[in-house]
Amino acid sequence: MKPNIFSYLDYRQFLNDIYAWLKKERGRFSYRAFARMADSSSPNFLQFIRERKLHLSEESLNSLSDALDFSSKEKRYFEYLVAFDHAKIHTEKDKFFRHIVSEREFGPFKHLQDTQYKYLTHWYMPVVRELVTCSVYPGNPEWIAEKIIPAISASKVRKGIKLLESLDLIRYDEKKREWIQTDTIIRTESEVLSVAVINYYKSILSLGRDAVERFNPSERDIRGVTIGISDETYMKLKKRMEIFWQEVMDMANEPQDIERVY
Repeated sequence: MKPNIFSYLDYRQFLNDIYAWLKKERGRFSYRAFARMADSSSPNFLQFIRERKLHLSEESLNSLSDALDFSSKEKRYFEYLVAFDHAKIHTEKDKFFRHIVSEREFGPFKHLQDTQYKYLTHWYMPVVRELVTCSVYPGNPEWIAEKIIPAISASKVRKGIKLLESLDLIRYDEKKREWIQTDTIIRTESEVLSVAVINYYKSILSLGRDAVERFNPSERDIRGVTIGISDETYMKLKKRMEIFWQEVMDMANEPQDIERVY
């Protein structure tokens, strides 16, 4: 079956797969023939693209779109894929990813991609997950909204609960009449993950900055230190931090009543 460009996030993988399909369909089809389709004089065009030694030019993009008989929508999606791959700064990557999601086909697959992205880029989604499954949750989204600092609307909480359920990160236990967490892990393509995680960290850093004024010292622990150390000591400190964070996760997994979400 001919590869459908709307099922791809990586244009380089798409070009590799479309070449394999053309090779199967046409038998004697070669790398040189594919290069001609892209209006390139290099017989190693596809190999260079695949190995990220070459970026697809606008001329090659247009030539390939014509050769593959793309519709205007397919060509536009192809352009977004290329722009997403070539973008050097996060804001550009984020912009083109949003275009990609809006154009993408295959309803359930597109929905999953979009919901995963929303979960990873909204700082309050993990907070809602913790609060909706805590033992004292009264079943009222307004209760969660009132607990969160900085405040979010009850509407966002409701949407968040639906999103968490659609991703199988929580499920409703009819017998116990309460929400419980699942062990499901968010799985998404690395390109999406890299954009989403940066969005998440930026929002968390912003919350940390505002926490200096939002909370009194007894409710926060924010420190800054400047030290002169060797590269070896830096690696030792990094290792110690990794051990500490594992200890944090182990402590959080101990049976206990959740009183706050940090």
